[in-house]
Amino acid sequence: MRSTITTALAAGVVATAALVVPAAAAAPTVDLQPQALARGADIAVPHVEDGVLVDGERRIELPGTDGKVLGASGVAWVAATWTNNRVGEQRRARIVRVEPDGAVRTVFVGFESRWALLSEDGSRLVTTAESGFRRTAVTVRSATDGSEVRSRVFDGWPQAVTADGRKVVVQTMRRTVLWRVGPDRVRTVTRDAAGAVSIEHDLLATSTDDPYVGGCTRLVRLSDPGTTVWRSCKERVAAISPDGTQLLTFHILTDGVGPGRITLRTLRGKRLATWTTGWFNGWQWESPGTVLLEVNGTRRASTVRCTLSQCENATDPVKVTPP
Repeated sequence: MRSTITTALAAGVVATAALVVPAAAAAPTVDLQPQALARGADIAVPHVEDGVLVDGERRIELPGTDGKVLGASGVAWVAATWTNNRVGEQRRARIVRVEPDGAVRTVFVGFESRWALLSEDGSRLVTTAESGFRRTAVTVRSATDGSEVRSRVFDGWPQAVTADGRKVVVQTMRRTVLWRVGPDRVRTVTRDAAGAVSIEHDLLATSTDDPYVGGCTRLVRLSDPGTTVWRSCKERVAAISPDGTQLLTFHILTDGVGPGRITLRTLRGKRLATWTTGWFNGWQWESPGTVLLEVNGTRRASTVRCTLSQCENATDPVKVTPP
């Protein structure tokens, strides 16, 4: 059984089961094949398997056949759920709040649930809905009951990238802006496109131009986009670690089913480890220093847990399904 791990993602290596790397060794590059890995502990963070929220030993039925965990909100977990019909269409989408006692409470219903995000502090939900040609309404809601806090329409096919209790980072075709929700004020952060963002750690990954015409990645300070932390014309940032000290990156021209190579780096770009496989279709940090990778190898697929010293299967390997 494959798990659905939370998207927007510590590292490790493997040979036959687990390879321990001496502290002085060069950063390894290792091909991950689930059939060659030992089976480790199950995924430690809450995740969705076939419409069931799995949280350690707890198994909580959700109102749908599929879904994803958006994150923690106080002592509860917030998840988006939906039902897949026979032709793969997603219906009856909603956002639910799972309380410590296992109670499941719906806080929002609507197709926007599929693309909703939870703020970094867990206090707000952000949903988006089309509001005319190239225009989208971005709505901030309470993560407790789904009630609307404020809504604003943006032009240029906007996308909410991340948020905290007071601000939302929104990317449009022409700029990346910071929307301060209380006073309803918008400030342009950069004219470049946004990638991974962390308000908590004051980090923003941008692209100087279309990478197919020579654009490069810049990791900058969100509060001061003129301050470059790291720059690369070969890699782009996939995720920032929960403690804001590491990055996951892959080739800047990656497209299609997913990258075949993922690298762990420091914020300054120093390579710590690289993993390759057929393709990766998901990644996240299980904790600072530990990453979960959705691995599709030559024969088997699984969720693989990696640290700097080793990698292991966090789910039972299954036959690879062609993309």
